[in-house]
Amino acid sequence: MIQRIQTIWFFLAALSISLLLMTPIVSKVVNDSEYWINAIGLYQQTNGKTVIDLFIPVAILTILSAVLLLFTIFSFRDRKKQKNFALISLIFILILSVLTYIYVAKMPGGLEGVSYELGAFLPLISIIFIGLGVRGVNNDEKLIKSADRLR
Repeated sequence: MIQRIQTIWFFLAALSISLLLMTPIVSKVVNDSEYWINAIGLYQQTNGKTVIDLFIPVAILTILSAVLLLFTIFSFRDRKKQKNFALISLIFILILSVLTYIYVAKMPGGLEGVSYELGAFLPLISIIFIGLGVRGVNNDEKLIKSADRLR
Protein backbone atom coordinates (compact mmCIF):
# COMPACT_ATOMS: atom_id res chain seq x y z
CA MET A 1 0.00 0.00 0.00
CA ILE A 2 1.37 3.36 -0.99
CA GLN A 3 0.29 5.13 2.21
CA ARG A 4 2.65 3.08 4.39
CA ILE A 5 5.57 4.59 6.30
CA GLN A 6 8.18 3.13 3.94
CA THR A 7 6.81 5.39 1.21
CA ILE A 8 7.87 8.39 3.26
CA TRP A 9 11.30 6.90 3.95
CA PHE A 10 11.94 6.06 0.30
CA PHE A 11 10.74 9.52 -0.76
CA LEU A 12 13.06 11.20 1.76
CA ALA A 13 15.94 9.05 0.47
CA ALA A 14 15.19 10.10 -3.13
CA LEU A 15 14.94 13.74 -2.05
CA SER A 16 18.23 13.67 -0.17
CA ILE A 17 20.05 12.10 -3.12
CA SER A 18 18.46 14.62 -5.50
CA LEU A 19 19.76 17.46 -3.33
CA LEU A 20 23.31 16.39 -4.25
CA LEU A 21 22.73 17.99 -7.64
CA MET A 22 22.33 21.43 -6.03
CA THR A 23 24.11 21.27 -2.67
CA PRO A 24 27.89 21.64 -2.39
CA ILE A 25 29.73 18.62 -1.04
CA VAL A 26 33.03 20.34 -0.26
CA SER A 27 34.38 23.83 -0.79
CA LYS A 28 37.82 25.37 -0.67
CA VAL A 29 39.58 28.67 -1.37
CA VAL A 30 42.94 28.47 -3.17
CA ASN A 31 44.86 31.52 -4.49
CA ASP A 32 41.88 33.90 -4.68
CA SER A 33 39.77 31.22 -6.39
CA GLU A 34 36.84 29.55 -4.72
CA TYR A 35 36.23 25.90 -5.55
CA TRP A 36 33.22 23.76 -4.68
CA ILE A 37 31.97 20.38 -5.77
CA ASN A 38 28.46 19.01 -6.11
CA ALA A 39 27.18 15.98 -8.06
CA ILE A 40 27.27 17.93 -11.32
CA GLY A 41 30.89 18.94 -11.20
CA LEU A 42 33.75 21.06 -9.92
CA TYR A 43 33.00 24.77 -9.88
CA GLN A 44 35.76 27.37 -9.88
CA GLN A 45 34.91 31.00 -9.27
CA THR A 46 37.59 33.60 -9.94
CA ASN A 47 36.90 37.33 -10.21
CA GLY A 48 33.15 36.73 -10.51
CA LYS A 49 33.60 34.26 -13.37
CA THR A 50 32.50 30.65 -12.84
CA VAL A 51 34.01 27.69 -14.69
CA ILE A 52 32.50 24.21 -14.42
CA ASP A 53 34.32 20.88 -14.87
CA LEU A 54 31.46 18.38 -15.31
CA PHE A 55 31.37 14.99 -13.57
CA ILE A 56 29.01 13.19 -15.95
CA PRO A 57 29.20 9.70 -14.33
CA VAL A 58 28.43 11.11 -10.87
CA ALA A 59 25.52 13.20 -12.18
CA ILE A 60 24.03 10.26 -14.08
CA LEU A 61 24.40 7.94 -11.08
CA THR A 62 22.78 10.53 -8.80
CA ILE A 63 19.78 10.94 -11.10
CA LEU A 64 19.54 7.16 -11.62
CA SER A 65 19.56 6.56 -7.85
CA ALA A 66 16.79 9.09 -7.26
CA VAL A 67 14.64 7.69 -10.08
CA LEU A 68 15.18 4.13 -8.85
CA LEU A 69 14.07 5.16 -5.36
CA LEU A 70 10.92 6.65 -6.86
CA PHE A 71 10.31 3.34 -8.68
CA THR A 72 10.77 1.65 -5.32
CA ILE A 73 7.89 3.68 -3.93
CA PHE A 74 5.55 2.63 -6.72
CA SER A 75 6.43 -1.07 -6.60
CA PHE A 76 4.48 -1.47 -3.36
CA ARG A 77 2.40 -4.38 -4.71
CA ASP A 78 5.47 -6.63 -4.89
CA ARG A 79 7.42 -6.37 -1.65
CA LYS A 80 10.29 -8.54 -2.87
CA LYS A 81 10.75 -6.29 -5.90
CA GLN A 82 10.54 -3.24 -3.64
CA LYS A 83 13.34 -4.57 -1.44
CA ASN A 84 15.45 -5.44 -4.49
CA PHE A 85 15.04 -1.91 -5.88
CA ALA A 86 16.04 -0.51 -2.50
CA LEU A 87 19.13 -2.73 -2.42
CA ILE A 88 20.14 -1.73 -5.95
CA SER A 89 19.72 1.96 -5.13
CA LEU A 90 21.79 1.43 -1.97
CA ILE A 91 24.58 -0.05 -4.10
CA PHE A 92 24.31 2.89 -6.51
CA ILE A 93 24.65 5.32 -3.61
CA LEU A 94 27.74 3.53 -2.32
CA ILE A 95 29.31 3.64 -5.80
CA LEU A 96 28.30 7.30 -6.02
CA SER A 97 30.07 8.00 -2.72
CA VAL A 98 33.28 6.33 -3.93
CA LEU A 99 33.21 8.23 -7.25
CA THR A 100 32.57 11.49 -5.42
CA TYR A 101 35.55 10.86 -3.15
CA ILE A 102 37.75 10.22 -6.19
CA TYR A 103 36.63 13.49 -7.78
CA VAL A 104 37.07 15.43 -4.54
CA ALA A 105 40.64 14.14 -4.29
CA LYS A 106 41.31 15.73 -7.72
CA MET A 107 40.42 19.16 -6.32
CA PRO A 108 43.34 21.65 -6.51
CA GLY A 109 45.42 21.18 -3.38
CA GLY A 110 43.78 17.83 -2.58
CA LEU A 111 41.72 17.25 0.51
CA GLU A 112 43.77 19.54 2.75
CA GLY A 113 41.82 22.53 3.98
CA VAL A 114 38.45 21.62 2.47
CA SER A 115 35.25 22.49 4.29
CA TYR A 116 32.67 19.75 4.28
CA GLU A 117 29.24 21.03 3.36
CA LEU A 118 25.77 19.51 3.71
CA GLY A 119 26.20 17.47 0.52
CA ALA A 120 28.93 15.40 2.13
CA PHE A 121 26.40 13.91 4.55
CA LEU A 122 23.45 13.45 2.17
CA PRO A 123 24.46 9.95 0.92
CA LEU A 124 24.70 8.73 4.52
CA ILE A 125 21.31 10.25 5.33
CA SER A 126 19.85 8.59 2.24
CA ILE A 127 21.29 5.21 3.25
CA ILE A 128 19.65 5.56 6.67
CA PHE A 129 16.31 6.40 5.03
CA ILE A 130 16.60 3.36 2.74
CA GLY A 131 17.30 1.16 5.76
CA LEU A 132 14.21 2.51 7.51
CA GLY A 133 12.16 1.91 4.35
CA VAL A 134 13.33 -1.69 4.08
CA ARG A 135 12.49 -2.17 7.74
CA GLY A 136 8.97 -0.93 6.99
CA VAL A 137 8.65 -3.41 4.10
CA ASN A 138 9.81 -6.22 6.40
CA ASN A 139 7.24 -5.19 9.01
CA ASP A 140 4.52 -5.35 6.34
CA GLU A 141 5.65 -8.86 5.37
CA LYS A 142 5.49 -9.97 9.00
CA LEU A 143 2.03 -8.49 9.37
CA ILE A 144 0.74 -10.26 6.25
CA LYS A 145 2.29 -13.59 7.29
CA SER A 146 0.71 -13.33 10.74
CA ALA A 147 -2.67 -12.52 9.18
CA ASP A 148 -2.32 -15.56 6.89
CA ARG A 149 -1.67 -17.80 9.91
CA LEU A 150 -4.87 -16.61 11.54
CA ARG A 151 -7.02 -17.59 8.56
